[in-house]
Amino acid sequence: MSEAVEGALGGVQIVEGVTLIPEAQTILMMDSGTDFRLDYDINPIRIGNYQIAPWGEDNLLPNHLLKKIGDNDIVSANVRFNRDVCYGLGPKLIRVLASDKGKITDWEEVTDGPEYEFFERNDIPMYMQQQLTDMVIFYNTFPLMRYERNGTKIHTIRHREAAFSRWSIMDRRGSINFHYYSSEWHKNPTKDDITCTRVLDEFNAVQELKMYAADRRDLIFPAYMPSPGKPYYSRPEWHSIFTSGWYDHSCMVPQLKKAILKNQLGIKYIIYISPDYFKDIYRKEGVSETDLKACKQIIEREKKAFVKFLTGEENANKTLMATKSVIPSASGAASESKWIEIEPVKNDLKGGEYIDDTESTANIICYAMGVHSALIGATPGKNSNTLGGSNARELYLIKQAMMKPIVDRCMRPLRVIKEYNEWDKNIMITMPEYIFTTLDQNKSGKEESTNTNA
Repeated sequence: MSEAVEGALGGVQIVEGVTLIPEAQTILMMDSGTDFRLDYDINPIRIGNYQIAPWGEDNLLPNHLLKKIGDNDIVSANVRFNRDVCYGLGPKLIRVLASDKGKITDWEEVTDGPEYEFFERNDIPMYMQQQLTDMVIFYNTFPLMRYERNGTKIHTIRHREAAFSRWSIMDRRGSINFHYYSSEWHKNPTKDDITCTRVLDEFNAVQELKMYAADRRDLIFPAYMPSPGKPYYSRPEWHSIFTSGWYDHSCMVPQLKKAILKNQLGIKYIIYISPDYFKDIYRKEGVSETDLKACKQIIEREKKAFVKFLTGEENANKTLMATKSVIPSASGAASESKWIEIEPVKNDLKGGEYIDDTESTANIICYAMGVHSALIGATPGKNSNTLGGSNARELYLIKQAMMKPIVDRCMRPLRVIKEYNEWDKNIMITMPEYIFTTLDQNKSGKEESTNTNA
């Protein structure tokens, strides 16, 4: 909400979608999880002759997601932790000297040769950090492969940010043929603002690299985690924190307490407003949802009406009529979705009343993101406890094992390049991990593994 609208309402924005109205001693809450809840029928965005599959209802879901991550310290810490667990000790270029049943038992680092030049030229450690970050957040990465200028080998591999990447609409065979890259999606870009790149068939990548070698065109390798029902952009399971409401609760409590204490105000009501309420008004008044100015004016008008209803003496003991929708289910039983709900609040936020709620919320978010809160810091709340060394070590090893699928997907493009460039079969890029152990087995308390490789 803009400052101008907040000023007109006499309100204070707490977090996105939550506004404090001091004169009415009321909180207005807009559901902020809509973008993550709905599965959209794909209506392609046409820019020139490009047909682009939008990422989210307004094609800006990655932007909304990154803002939400940045606004919440728990989610930000969990994203960093998951990325760092995947990264381990960072990629190394090694030559296998001995192995036993597929497990590397002896190796040495490679410090020369074409493989080493590729590794250093492309700064593979930085490349892997970039890929793992996008994979943890979006379950999608978009590595770009580029041929040698005067040859047919793959010379470079570059990270293309997921936030700026979009797919083309599938062809009749269900294939995605083009990748569109632009940092201007939020500004309705023209065709000149978009870079179009051919997409490799992930199941036939080496053969297609040979096929396109004569043209020496840039190519995108589609790397992603499987996500049922999402043919274009995968959705990490932990995004459920946005649709369940726990994310909003986590953001709201500290900022809400700060705003209330600053304004020396108790809260009497919380008004929950569904976006469907405003969409219905737009439809009745013939206003397009893309007309942001008109939509903001309607939202401002309706919020003023709520404030007047709650504060006006002439409205005492009167009834507010609220709209609701009926949602059918496969079982035949229908549920109701209220478009407006006013909830009285019995107590003020002046002490530590919501500390327990903060603790529960943090634990639920950590649970959804697969992070044991004790591994990244003490759990907030009254019952904060730390784990013993043995328990923490075992939890960390379990976490490493659980993140291997993400590391594997990020390593896949490098394995394709290794095969296409015909590297020495004993040379590989590996992602070693710390294996924490007891001091009687190793004086440092840790060892090193080389299990995940390309």
